[in-house]
Amino acid sequence: MRKIQVEELKPGMRFDKPVYIDSNNIFIGANITIKEDDIKKLMRWGVSDLETAGTMISSREEIKQYSRRMESQGVSDSKRIITDYTNLLKKRKNLIEVHKRACKAVGDVYSAIKNGENFITDDLELALSDIIDLIKENNNIFLFLYGLDEGKNYLMYHSVNVTFYALLIGLGLKYSPVKLRELGLGTLLIDAGMAKIPVYITHKQSSLTEQEFNLIKTHPIHGYKCLRDLGKVKESIALVSLQHQEQFDGSGYPRGLKGSMISEYARIASIADSYEAQIVNRSYKKKQLFYHAMKQLVAQGSNRFDPVILRVFISKMSVYPIGSIVELNDNSIGIVIGSTQDKPLRPIIKLVFDSHRKKIEDTIILSLPDEPAFFIIKVLDEKEAGINLLEVL
Repeated sequence: MRKIQVEELKPGMRFDKPVYIDSNNIFIGANITIKEDDIKKLMRWGVSDLETAGTMISSREEIKQYSRRMESQGVSDSKRIITDYTNLLKKRKNLIEVHKRACKAVGDVYSAIKNGENFITDDLELALSDIIDLIKENNNIFLFLYGLDEGKNYLMYHSVNVTFYALLIGLGLKYSPVKLRELGLGTLLIDAGMAKIPVYITHKQSSLTEQEFNLIKTHPIHGYKCLRDLGKVKESIALVSLQHQEQFDGSGYPRGLKGSMISEYARIASIADSYEAQIVNRSYKKKQLFYHAMKQLVAQGSNRFDPVILRVFISKMSVYPIGSIVELNDNSIGIVIGSTQDKPLRPIIKLVFDSHRKKIEDTIILSLPDEPAFFIIKVLDEKEAGINLLEVL
């Protein structure tokens, strides 16, 4: 232990190990920034010196050293995640183009169903191929779904977004190309029956009445019948529309199926559908943070969802999904850019603000699995953090 004179302390200092007033009283923990008020308290208490086994560190310089050390390491999970993130940023334009084509294809099918017309799925399948290719190139491509403006086309956007998450699960389950395409086509058509629900209900700007909600609950049956009759869609694909509102404990609708009575595709779709619905704004509810949406899925897991499939989704998305904005124990703020499966609570962070809340202009990456002194203390939304997510990616 070495002594530190209180008169030598400056606001902004940090130490890599706890600092003590005496053997029984800790003054401040490791990696916690000393504030001006802390120094004033010591002076009021008449404390002249402190003790620590640690050394003083500079937030920005230390983290830069971490980044350089990570780069000098050989191939590792952390380095791979950083490389994947760098490549991901180059694919945003592709995602937007593919998403737009997929929404157009879904919209055309929904229009045909609304008008009672026969339809084919050729354009849907072409769009699906592009979506699968994007996800195989980078599992985190779904990040760029955030912020896409669905306007009045919520149903189409929702169906396409759900497909991204469902395919991610399919890949986690090692689906064959054939099963992956069946799953994707099923989720693209997940809300086909909503085309038969009156527009004043689907676009309503407030909560539904009981009668309106009962009408909504008929959409799985409408969807299944229309897909089979008007599109001659394969049974296994149409069942996604029919069963995606069923719940694993039998409390869902329209038939109250439970467990393995629900098709596996529909069990996957149920998880993807629930997660996506939570993270977007609707006229009657505010969107949830990625982290809180994931916590909600876990909380509901034992009743609503297949536990095996839910675990796969969590392992692919992480407890802190990519794009989550987090505050660390040193007061710095960053965004999650990836995580390792063996340490889901300690993701890889791209720092945005340092411990003094000054904007970081360099690209500084902090790997929590490799740096035990740092940990997440809070998840923030964009307003709390004072950033626009898409601008700091």
